[in-house]
Amino acid sequence: MVEIIKLAAIAAVNDSKPTNVVFGNVLSVAPLAISIDQKLILKEAHLILTNNVKEHVMELTDELGGKKTFTVHNGLAEGESVIMIQFQGGQKYLVLDKAVKK
Repeated sequence: MVEIIKLAAIAAVNDSKPTNVVFGNVLSVAPLAISIDQKLILKEAHLILTNNVKEHVMELTDELGGKKTFTVHNGLAEGESVIMIQFQGGQKYLVLDKAVKK
């Protein structure tokens, strides 16, 4: 009986799919569009970008205590592959980083 309950609980969690790791390809940058497969194309409204995949400003301190501001150019480009987390329900995707092939 306990084993049946465990199996039911595991099936319920798997069916709810709290998160899922997916890979995509950048189709366009402005406006941003990423395809997961040939059927599903995600637009900006469905995407949350991390600093790993967008330009952002960073302030660094040197060894003398001086602060300098730098712009990090991590923006996405057409044709790049990305790693994403699909949130529960599949409506929002967190774009974590670029997938680099060796």
